[in-house]
Amino acid sequence: MDTETQNTFHTVMSIAGRIDKSLMKEQIDHENVQELLRIDLRNFLVFLTVADHIVAKDEIRYINKSLGYNFDANTMKRFATESEVMRDTFLNDPPKSMRYFLKYANDIDTIPEAKYYNIKKLYIMLYQELGEDFLSNCRHVDVTEVNQLTRYRFMLESKAKAYDKSGTMSIRRPDSIPFKRKEKEHIEANTEKEPETTFIGSISGGDKTIDDLDSLLKQLDGLIGLQSVKTEVKNLINLLKIIELRTKNGLKAPSVAKHFVFTGNPGTGKTTVARLLSEIFCALGILSKGHIVEVDRSGLVAGYMGQTAIKVKEVIDQAIGGVLFIDEAYSLSNDTNGNDFGKEAIDTLVKAMEDNRDNLIVIVAGYPDLMEQFIDSNPGLKSRFQKTIAFPDYDANELFKIFENSCNSNDYHLDDDAKTYVHSKLEEYVANKDANFGNARDIRNFIDVAISAQANRLLENNTPDADALTTLTVEDVQSIF
Repeated sequence: MDTETQNTFHTVMSIAGRIDKSLMKEQIDHENVQELLRIDLRNFLVFLTVADHIVAKDEIRYINKSLGYNFDANTMKRFATESEVMRDTFLNDPPKSMRYFLKYANDIDTIPEAKYYNIKKLYIMLYQELGEDFLSNCRHVDVTEVNQLTRYRFMLESKAKAYDKSGTMSIRRPDSIPFKRKEKEHIEANTEKEPETTFIGSISGGDKTIDDLDSLLKQLDGLIGLQSVKTEVKNLINLLKIIELRTKNGLKAPSVAKHFVFTGNPGTGKTTVARLLSEIFCALGILSKGHIVEVDRSGLVAGYMGQTAIKVKEVIDQAIGGVLFIDEAYSLSNDTNGNDFGKEAIDTLVKAMEDNRDNLIVIVAGYPDLMEQFIDSNPGLKSRFQKTIAFPDYDANELFKIFENSCNSNDYHLDDDAKTYVHSKLEEYVANKDANFGNARDIRNFIDVAISAQANRLLENNTPDADALTTLTVEDVQSIF
């Protein structure tokens, strides 16, 4: 995905997670909205793929890499011909996840982003951007695929308008698949029989010389806030140094927990600290490479029985010598429909941690309560994750520093009046925070809103000189709060 599509995808997926969390708190029996969204996006891209009756290798690669599936030519063809995407009514039936987004679109308690975004439009925009990015990355693009993308967006828009009027969304699901057999058989598999291994996640570090320990500790100290986290990390480093000295002197070395649970709300720096830890452990000689592999549920769980274990092993292979960081790890144990492959992923992970205990560190992260449930879901997790580091929410002063630093790193700055206004509003924001408080992640969203407001102001006033282009005023930041 390009950067813009990625940002939209992660924002909408995050909103789905908030809806899931709200439904869990209300103890409402529901489907996993995040997983529904991923399935709906898969069906949408497969729908575009088969529009020209050709399944190309770059189309399969895009779906696998973007959404965490393991299709090959044969499974893609079989899925396309047997699933709902080839029903005559597919273009009349909205995706299942859409009803949740329509229902909660204006509920700012569940979705704080609703203050700043039109949730309905954002949901539809994801399909448009993803479809455009999908087609732009495929070498074989037929006008039929472009037309089907347009028709699908019109369907989403019409369903959203109908919902606004009636408060309901009609869905028709036929029992049969009336697509003609000869049309099914006409779908061609234009790809390799053996697909290349697909890794869904990100890998950073390990490709350059690791900084010395003192330099890494300075980077840790340079992070805004997180004093309790810094203390925990430094205590751990001191213990590891003593263990090394005892070993060199022929003394028994006490055991130390090397796998961690990071708990905290979104945007509290969990990923940033995990990246630093990967290099710190390498500098201490505990890890051989010092890189970090970052994944979430989509990077570990496959769409078909038996494939999840293979997928987890592939991720483990990528992470050997470094840190495997699993964000929102609790989603692996969130078996809401009785047909979830998350348990298989957990079982495979537990075994791999034991098999590679001398050269692999695993860090799982997520909300405090949900992570406690996750660890309790499997006895093997309890025995391996014995150390929990809590990441507190940022206070108003820390959030303001993050705001200023983020602006400066993107060649923007606040004028004096804007500084006063933002600091005051952040104090109110922290004082009235709720369970969905987003910390630094909210700050990034706030800055995006301010930058967009500045762009509109400059173009309306026709004053885009060099100084104006870098200055955010009160008028710009008022659009945030």
